[in-house]
Amino acid sequence: MACNSAPNTPSPEDSMSSHSHIHTYADAQAFLFSRFDLERTMNTSSPDTFKLDRMKQLAELLGNPQRQIKAIHIAGTKGKGSVSSMVSKILTDAGYTTGLFTSPHLEHLGQRFCINGTPCSEESMIEIIQQIMPAVEEMDRRDAKQSDIDLKPTFFEITTALAFMYFCQAKADIAVIEVGLGGRLDSTNICNPIVTAITNIGLDHTDILGNTLELIAREKAGIIKTGVPVINGCTVDGPQQEIEQIAAQRQAPLLTLAQDIVIKSGNVRTIPPQIESVSIHGRKVWENLIVGIPGQHQISNAAVCLGIIHELRKLDYSLEDKVIETGLSTVRCAGRLELINAQPQILLDVAHNPNSAKALADFLRHHFPDTKLHLVLSCSKDKRYDEIVELLASLFHSITFTKYTKNPRAVEPQLLFDSAATACNNLASRIDVEPDPDAAFNQALQNADDKDLIVITGSFYLIAELRSRALTLSS
Repeated sequence: MACNSAPNTPSPEDSMSSHSHIHTYADAQAFLFSRFDLERTMNTSSPDTFKLDRMKQLAELLGNPQRQIKAIHIAGTKGKGSVSSMVSKILTDAGYTTGLFTSPHLEHLGQRFCINGTPCSEESMIEIIQQIMPAVEEMDRRDAKQSDIDLKPTFFEITTALAFMYFCQAKADIAVIEVGLGGRLDSTNICNPIVTAITNIGLDHTDILGNTLELIAREKAGIIKTGVPVINGCTVDGPQQEIEQIAAQRQAPLLTLAQDIVIKSGNVRTIPPQIESVSIHGRKVWENLIVGIPGQHQISNAAVCLGIIHELRKLDYSLEDKVIETGLSTVRCAGRLELINAQPQILLDVAHNPNSAKALADFLRHHFPDTKLHLVLSCSKDKRYDEIVELLASLFHSITFTKYTKNPRAVEPQLLFDSAATACNNLASRIDVEPDPDAAFNQALQNADDKDLIVITGSFYLIAELRSRALTLSS
């Protein structure tokens, strides 16, 4: 291992027989997907069900690789993936070996673990999972000897450990770590942050995080560490006060969007978004910036990113203005208002809650006011899909409701149809229910003329199933 500390795992003789079956990428995937995976379940547990003890034990058995990595830790209901991509791109362009851990992935597991923008290779993943396996097996054995608590590491805990191991062995200078769910009890919250950030907060995962914005903010503010700077991208009074209170308790220097970080944006109809100026504590720091990810809501995400960059500069990271400008303007984020030039054009967006659906609706109104729009939509059962449908349905000339197939959380498309009928008076001229995603895509292509726009949205998992095919249609 390239890390300084060795795993405290059982001897090879104790563990070789059971983990030696990991020889191929298919073996590695099968092992990971055999573990409990919250991304694939409808868990309705309280937040206290998710303890960090198990993650800490796993990391301890692996030699605590997370302690050797300087991290930027980012939480939030909406925007944390975009902010993570922006920060990672700027650091990479500045010459730092930069790790990026995000979830979920779109097309393959390696996309969760990037070094300088390049996903983890199958060979590296096999090698690291082979190293992790003895620790997982040891915890499984401990679990079998008692019944008080569940000690079996989950899919997300193992992939989080994999990220720390991968970045450590790659000798990453810094790693950008996106929270999986919540913050306080998320597996990533054992990381060693030098800056933390919280993006926009909305009602999502309410069964786990709480049913008010204040409760959710409290969970996300659990990533704030004593004395570590925190960037607050939430501008709603109640949750903002929760974040401010926890930051004060932990003596964490706080920069808050619209108070300490003030952005003047350009023309809202411009693609990509433009920023006229950015001021921090009343001093103009940047001017005339372009954000490479479409959508006016990315202005706020860019503000959080720039707050992080500001704090890194104070920690003596060499981040020149030109590098920041170039990194921010050239960053891309697959599935975030991703426009594919085909005939008809195709827009992919992972909007999966009402906040992100509203941002998508605003984008379509601003940039495609006179274009015939055609929707392909699938949502998860645990999302507020009726609100998503209500926000989007009236914008479209045709709608095809479908059901992603590679995750059991998908809501039945007939329920989406019923939501549209209940919520909207101004229904699309044509609504279809087509359970198969490929057939739904075909239906949208049949409905659309060359100058129209097909929008595929509602879930990461739908984008994951259709993105490769959409890209093949690119002109």
